[in-house]
Amino acid sequence: MKDAKGEKGAPGSALEGLLADLAGVAEKAAAELGKGATAEQIAAHAVKVNVFQTMEFLLKFSQPLRDAVTSGKVDLQGGIYDLETGKVEFLGRSPEQGALLAASKSNLPPSMDVALGRASVRTPQDPPMAPEAALKIMKEGNERFAHGNTLAGKFDGQMRKALATIGQAPHTAIVGCADSRVPLELVFDVLPGDVFVMRNAGNTVTQARGSIVGSLEFCTAALKTRLVLVLGHTACGAIKGATATYLKGGGAAQGKGALEGLLAGLSSVAETAHKELGDKASEKEIADHAVKVNVFNTINNLIKGSTDIRDKVKSGQVDIQGGIYDLDSGRVQWLGRSPEQAKLL
Repeated sequence: MKDAKGEKGAPGSALEGLLADLAGVAEKAAAELGKGATAEQIAAHAVKVNVFQTMEFLLKFSQPLRDAVTSGKVDLQGGIYDLETGKVEFLGRSPEQGALLAASKSNLPPSMDVALGRASVRTPQDPPMAPEAALKIMKEGNERFAHGNTLAGKFDGQMRKALATIGQAPHTAIVGCADSRVPLELVFDVLPGDVFVMRNAGNTVTQARGSIVGSLEFCTAALKTRLVLVLGHTACGAIKGATATYLKGGGAAQGKGALEGLLAGLSSVAETAHKELGDKASEKEIADHAVKVNVFNTINNLIKGSTDIRDKVKSGQVDIQGGIYDLDSGRVQWLGRSPEQAKLL
């Protein structure tokens, strides 16, 4: 799926989310076959790729199945049924099975792996996590959530006591929207102590000395968190309201109350989205695109508004990434860094 500019967009429905997942399978199949492959050949090979990918997902994220395969009690095999001949092409085991079983522990978030986390939750006893490692955990956690195969959930008194007495060491800080439909710990399948969450309507940063910036400076300095994720979401009420405010007034509106002030502050985001899409864009199209514009705008404001954060990003100590959570599919569209980051640094 691509938007008007040819970029992959966030899935808009469960079916679109499924197709978005399978698009990666098709891309891998095309890469394996090479440039000369036809669409029919790619589709046929993608069936095989998808079988192995499904097997690999099970081995990565199902501890009981992984243990059973390792012990030899279960053998995981793949196959393709031919509708015309009625025959099954037996594919055997996944080519990645050995590597996945050998590295099985690394597929679990550290806070869920007793062998890695001293207290089964992240505390200052654990070393700071590299941004790329934290991002991998967040992506895999969302993948499990979207597929309904979550691992988090058990949080006992011992884990709670460890966080209370030893302290916290979250691997990721999230600047998210206050919308109740975006339960961040669930979306990323993490435990208490894994993520440091800051939320407001519209996941926005408008003041350099505001609570979001101050909280983030504390998190990256005192708690040594190295990954920051700014997360917007589809059908954001604040963005919808700001878009309506902008279109009604033809520019940034000047609000009197707190809500009006919020919408006025976000209307500049809607204005940017409108300019990027053009005058033919509908209000819904502008609002949808404004969600992405707003994520990058928040990242830019964090870098511009905080010397501490800017210095950490410049040195590579902290990485700020963007994403959009799709309310319908449960999937996060990963946006990467702000296109303006290099210029701002």
